[in-house]
Amino acid sequence: MSTTIRPWTDADLPLLVGANDPAMTAHLGGPETEQKVRERHAKYLSLVESREAGIFAIELDGVAVGCANWWQSEWHGEDVVEMGWFVVPEAQGRGVAVKGVAAVLDDAWRRADRRRVLAFPAVENVPSNRVCAHVGFERISEEDFPYRDTVLRVAVWSLQLGAPPSAD
Repeated sequence: MSTTIRPWTDADLPLLVGANDPAMTAHLGGPETEQKVRERHAKYLSLVESREAGIFAIELDGVAVGCANWWQSEWHGEDVVEMGWFVVPEAQGRGVAVKGVAAVLDDAWRRADRRRVLAFPAVENVPSNRVCAHVGFERISEEDFPYRDTVLRVAVWSLQLGAPPSAD
């Protein structure tokens, strides 16, 4: 079983559409409209092209089964890197998210100019909170987090990236 990441492509739209079901979005306030999913996909493609963020498909044995991303963000006045991810149900429970998130953290370590990474899984999203712990994040607090058209109760996880590799 081989888990890898690759940059998001136009062919990954069905993955976002499939992840937009009630079970997959239960911890995010529910599904988005088809238009919002298409807008998210277009934004992902734009960010890949501009290299402003790391937007990746997670593959299991060459088949896209999830997504893991990092982007520049702000939290309580601090410039940070924020992460998010999902893995489709049929690939869950096999370490795919942990491996994908670890690989995306490596990309952030190389390319992001901010060194603190935060993740905000819903408090009740046990699998995503476990992913944070497995890849080395430290749970620092809980807070109410505005997201889409709702407010989520999230666990705040923090990870400090080391110095990036030198360019010599």
